[in-house]
Amino acid sequence: MVNRPSTAVVDSIPKFEGRMDEDVQGFINHIDRVATSEDWTDAHRLQVGIRRLVKTVLLWHVQTGHTHVDWATWSVALVTNFSRRLSFADWNRLIQDRVQQPNESGMEYALDKFRLCRLSPTPLAEQDAIPFLINGLAKWEHVAAMTAAAPVNIPAFIARIQQLEQLGVSARSDVAPNRQMNIPPPQPPDLAAAFNNFSEKLVAELATKLESLTVSRSVGRGRGGPPGAARPPMECWLCHNTGHKARYCPTRPENTSAGR
Repeated sequence: MVNRPSTAVVDSIPKFEGRMDEDVQGFINHIDRVATSEDWTDAHRLQVGIRRLVKTVLLWHVQTGHTHVDWATWSVALVTNFSRRLSFADWNRLIQDRVQQPNESGMEYALDKFRLCRLSPTPLAEQDAIPFLINGLAKWEHVAAMTAAAPVNIPAFIARIQQLEQLGVSARSDVAPNRQMNIPPPQPPDLAAAFNNFSEKLVAELATKLESLTVSRSVGRGRGGPPGAARPPMECWLCHNTGHKARYCPTRPENTSAGR
């Protein structure tokens, strides 16, 4: 009896939408592995493959892909249309951005990161992918343990990260311990010197303002001035001679009459 695909099994297969970071051949291989374990027919594989398409890839199937009526031709057409050869810059950006997420197990991270490693513009062996996987681990103690004895392949990496998690290493702090740094203690400020400096500046500023004020008052008063200062000679505004006031000026008629 042929097993019909169950909803739970079908939903476990990731959807494929044709993003730059997706591997179309990996999508086909995933369906083949599940079909083998579930004893599906090629018709079941095609049905499941179509059900897991979304967005642009689903539109491709509606417009073109539906003309391929069997799994063999349909899967080849899908790979042909959605295989992307990344530039090294694009691939390196994907690798650097993919880091282990909070609450993501080491196995889940390793499998997905290695999927991106397979998108390399040049073939990348499993052993060559290990440093990229180590670099993206979330916990510094995992990075240290992996770097000290690097796994030789992906299964060894997964086994090692699971061992570290089971040993409780992941329960440690996510932050590396603070290193003791020989920093000299701060020197207390010299309050006496600061006060003296401030006092000298204040006295000099007050003296400057006082001198400026004295000069301005002397100029504004005209006849006045500081005590002891020489007064300017008296000048008559009628004859413009000095020595008498205008009221006593001899040029005034009343003063002339009085003199006679």
